[in-house]
Amino acid sequence: MATNAIDKGMPIEQVQKLLGHVQIDTTMQYAMVNQSNVKLAHRKFIG
Repeated sequence: MATNAIDKGMPIEQVQKLLGHVQIDTTMQYAMVNQSNVKLAHRKFIG
């Protein structure tokens, strides 16, 4: 679920709250980030 939410654009901080994690590191263990989505986000937010 975490991976799917992040792939659809949900910020990881919101996924963290949704899953009830205190530490974002815990959320990151459950979320597999798609590399192509990282590139798209970089273009969108950074240029």
